[in-house]
Amino acid sequence: MRHPTSTRDPRGLHERAISTVMMLLEEQQSSIPTIERIAGLLGEPEDRMRTLYPQDRDLLIVGVEGALVVLIDTCTKAVVQVDPRDPIAQFVALGHAYLDWADRYPMPFRLLQDSTPLDTMSIPTLRRYMESLHDLMMRMLKRAQEEGRLHPAENIETLTLSARCFVSGAARMVVDGRLRQWAPGADPLTMAKALTADFVRRMARSSQPQGRHKPVAV
Repeated sequence: MRHPTSTRDPRGLHERAISTVMMLLEEQQSSIPTIERIAGLLGEPEDRMRTLYPQDRDLLIVGVEGALVVLIDTCTKAVVQVDPRDPIAQFVALGHAYLDWADRYPMPFRLLQDSTPLDTMSIPTLRRYMESLHDLMMRMLKRAQEEGRLHPAENIETLTLSARCFVSGAARMVVDGRLRQWAPGADPLTMAKALTADFVRRMARSSQPQGRHKPVAV
């Protein structure tokens, strides 16, 4: 496989370094690529790279954080485009935005799901992004509960975790190419979004008090 070098590459060192470390991880997912190797591939002095990324894992952390910034921005933009009076529809939009992000950033997504080669959830700067997303999910479902869209006795923490597990699993199947095998002929990302909307619709319907079922916009 050909690797990028600094020749005729208009991007800055930071962007090229992140692109290279993510590409190398596709090849060797069990270990973090060294700064020495990345510097060699980029045609840059290792000393210069070390001033920016003292430890091998520092570059990877910066790359994942950059992807998480995009995730939060993507989710925010998706949610504000939905009727603010419909928290369930906003919840679906949030799930769809996450799927779009995972499809666009497969390696950062995998790093968030796995504990190797980098335990991202043990790094406070990275964990805060996912915690803020989890809190947003909980606020949406809590608002749906307050508006009678969910049963008053529903455990919002458990419901949030169930939804998070479902969407993360669907995203993993898209990224790993397994959903294409389960649904031949269908676009994996489109199918994952349809499944997510169906899951949320059923979740909301089954959780509503008897006789108060409302249509769920998706």
